[in-house]
Amino acid sequence: MINILDIGSNTIRLVTYDKGKSVSNYGVASEIIGDTKNGILSEKGIEKLCQTVLELKSKKENEDIYAFGTYAIRVLRNKKEVVKRVFEKTGIEIDVLSGKQEAEYDFYGLLGTITPTESGIGVDLGGGSAQILIFEKGKLMASMSRSIGCRRVKNRFSKGKKVTKIEIVKIREYIQKNLQTQKGRKTETLYMMGGTAKAALKLYRFLEGRNVDIIKVSDIENIISFIEETDEKAIKKIFRSRYDNIVVGIVIMREIAEFFGAKSIHIKRCGVRDGYVHKIEKTKKEEA
Repeated sequence: MINILDIGSNTIRLVTYDKGKSVSNYGVASEIIGDTKNGILSEKGIEKLCQTVLELKSKKENEDIYAFGTYAIRVLRNKKEVVKRVFEKTGIEIDVLSGKQEAEYDFYGLLGTITPTESGIGVDLGGGSAQILIFEKGKLMASMSRSIGCRRVKNRFSKGKKVTKIEIVKIREYIQKNLQTQKGRKTETLYMMGGTAKAALKLYRFLEGRNVDIIKVSDIENIISFIEETDEKAIKKIFRSRYDNIVVGIVIMREIAEFFGAKSIHIKRCGVRDGYVHKIEKTKKEEA
């Protein structure tokens, strides 16, 4: 058994894996971005993070827990102090992943869901950033991290629960500008990971009335219209969390897909945690 504590921008999640498969999953909403001002996680924010880690740690008392932090931690100007305080209060040491490391672990997670000789583009859309992976015949050729995560973009352009049409225009322009520095390789189908992508798929399945894993890019506007026209309570019956960020997330998904010329988005149930487990398993074998 391997316990992974994933400290992200949207959720702080403790997942237990047995032979590479998830067997238990506990999640708490992450407030790190909201508690960060001018790049500094506040004293209150540090305390809340410590309490959340202790709460999740209690689920696996006397067991080893491997913890890592992604965008929300790595961009902090006081990240060394945050990591130190969390360790002192909880005994959990956070491995702060660089954008490149996060993308590489995403790729190892994705690799377990595709054919070994496949080529394409994968994206892990998180709350703070998006990791973009370009691979050829099962090998990672390039990876990059872009600061276009759902919560980060939502906080920058929209203050209310409902995203206005003017705000959507501004968000689209921001994403397009952010991706301009990325060399434009094209793909018919884009692989996408992350909780927002999974939530978008639940909505799409509801609208389609069937169990699919691929979202047509041409249908994304219909998903946005459905959210805008439907009561919040009704939406939350389809998926429990991420309501505040879902429209922004879907707009980002569409912009990334269109940038790479993709006609469809294949939602994958994998990500950085899966790749991180792969790393731990490999290290244990080498040490045995």
